[in-house]
Amino acid sequence: MLLSNMRDVIPESNIVCVSPHYDDFLFFLGGYVLAMRRGGLLETKRFCNINTFSRTNYQERDIRGNQDRSLARVKYATGIRFVEDLECLDDLLGTRNYGYRVMGEEESQVRGKAFNVGDGEIEMAFGSYETMDICDWDILYRMEARIAELAGREDTALILPLSMKGHIDHFIVREAGVRAMSRGPRRAAFYFAEDKPYAGMMTEAESAVNDAFIAEYRLKARGFPNDPEEVLRLAYRHYPSQVDAVYDEGIRSRNEQLKQIYGVDTDCDRVYLFE
Repeated sequence: MLLSNMRDVIPESNIVCVSPHYDDFLFFLGGYVLAMRRGGLLETKRFCNINTFSRTNYQERDIRGNQDRSLARVKYATGIRFVEDLECLDDLLGTRNYGYRVMGEEESQVRGKAFNVGDGEIEMAFGSYETMDICDWDILYRMEARIAELAGREDTALILPLSMKGHIDHFIVREAGVRAMSRGPRRAAFYFAEDKPYAGMMTEAESAVNDAFIAEYRLKARGFPNDPEEVLRLAYRHYPSQVDAVYDEGIRSRNEQLKQIYGVDTDCDRVYLFE
């Protein structure tokens, strides 16, 4: 359903986004925030971003450097990406007008995961339960405990990734949320956001896996107006160490797919509610 009233998309007053990486708040909720801002509704919400895998060595267009797992490299890359994230959230939500938590987990390549180049030439480390090692499981357990604590909060929306295309870091965060929401009791509402740019780059087999997850948990889609070009502008402005032209393809392609799904001419995005 494509909702005309933005108040109905996420009615909870407190929105906590559990982001695997530094740019994920923008790609999960950027379109939603922009639509709320245009409608003069942004001040009705309180936002907090939780950055999960905050220890990183990644820099775009630096193949050799991304193989360096030393503390010096992690300090260098983490510092850049952390400030990039704060600057983007300042732009989206207002300077320091949000909460921010850092979980301090190591990103996939810092943990020694190999990059795989999937369809669309994007660097990522794929993964699932079958590929998880002890370190991955320890992270999942820690994240499950954190999310379970948040689940006890009233008037709160928890935003988690759908894990489209199966990036191992996104998968771990998603499954930690699933385990927390399934064990109850819970007062918070659980939502799942479409992972960009992966959403627009899925194969038919990957789309089937995503559809099966949505069906298994009976997630309800809530569509809303989007501004993919403004999201891309913000990405290139604030995350120069992370984005390149492949993001254009993934974000624009998904926007066109959703327009066809909803039968509209206007740009749109969606989140999914677990009821």
